[in-house]
Amino acid sequence: MRINYKILMLLILALASACNPSGIKIGESYKLGDIPSSILEVQDKQDPFLNELKVEMMDLPGHDDLIFDRSKEVGYASGMDGWIWRLNFLTGKAEQWVKPPVNPAGMQYGDQNKDKILVCASRLGGEVYEEKNRVGLYEVDIKSKKIDQIILNLPKLEKEEFEKVYSFSEMPTFSLQDLNSSNSRPFSLCNDLAVSGDGNRIYITEPFERTDAAMGSGAVPEAIGLYPHGKLWMMDRKKNTVSLVLSGFTFVDGILIESSSDGKEKSVVFTETTKFRIIRAFLTGEKQGSSEVLFENLPGLADGLERDENGRIWTGIIKRRSGLVNFVHKNPWLKKVILSLPQKILPISHNTGILVIDPSAKKPLYYSMHDGSKIKDISVSVPFEDRVYFPSFDKTSRGLYSLPVSSLKIKEF
Repeated sequence: MRINYKILMLLILALASACNPSGIKIGESYKLGDIPSSILEVQDKQDPFLNELKVEMMDLPGHDDLIFDRSKEVGYASGMDGWIWRLNFLTGKAEQWVKPPVNPAGMQYGDQNKDKILVCASRLGGEVYEEKNRVGLYEVDIKSKKIDQIILNLPKLEKEEFEKVYSFSEMPTFSLQDLNSSNSRPFSLCNDLAVSGDGNRIYITEPFERTDAAMGSGAVPEAIGLYPHGKLWMMDRKKNTVSLVLSGFTFVDGILIESSSDGKEKSVVFTETTKFRIIRAFLTGEKQGSSEVLFENLPGLADGLERDENGRIWTGIIKRRSGLVNFVHKNPWLKKVILSLPQKILPISHNTGILVIDPSAKKPLYYSMHDGSKIKDISVSVPFEDRVYFPSFDKTSRGLYSLPVSSLKIKEF
């Protein structure tokens, strides 16, 4: 059968002019290049997940993040069932522990005492929540299990700036007690966080701003749209203020703090997930108020970030980049068509992986991609003692996954 390409093109153009059912903002054309040779040079020729993967605590559902407490031999996981799970390494059991108002995501201990947990909580795509159950940052007292609201509303901004980084002295800062219905808005999506060494400042990523924002399937349209409205906020607990650290980036996700010798934050490293980049933003010093691209054209969607005891940075590659993604971002006029289609028919890679970077965040040390047969959707790689653990952001997942660090051929730095 001969294809009338003129008619086919007219049909595509007609579909492209159709309404965008979700009202997703669409960014400009973006050309993705080849995967950096420095990453391909450290790619593991073998798949360690096929033979070295350990799966334990089989009651644990798919989860987004993990934190550990060596002294108490416990860990906590932000489950996709809406619960924070407690992991007992003495008994080898996992159990539902506390349930925030909406689904838990990124977690960190509130300070070095590890008696409280800070957790980002957001809606999960496909789930229904009562209006009273709010997105935002919460704090859980480990002993009492009491959950406190920390920040649920953010300031409305007067203008939208792209790839804007603020130094400490320039950050737009707002008193939390002065926020009201006229000058603030609900938190769209509280995704990940990092806490300063003294526990006073909390850096919180908001990947995109939308009233119906959600994680998982709810974030897929934003990954297609590629519009730069991601933000990083900083809450100062002593001053009871919230400040805008950076804005106008695309899907701001994982976050790490880099401190100077006096313990003050000098910069932050974050993943610009759907743009396949890792970026450093300078808060102090000669480069304050600017940013640098550490990696671009990554082999997949880099999600959360963690450091190990040696300072190396670990990230999860939740999905591998495909040729279709390259084509769509280069031709944004196609995105209205794709956004009008059911997500279940979109071609999505099964491959997931990990990337390890040196302490300077500039040199790849290890890269591995897995076919998804043993574990799906690695959201972050979390090193703990002699193993590295892999939260799997997949509802069908069951168990706590890990590999011995010794099984990975990590290059010296």
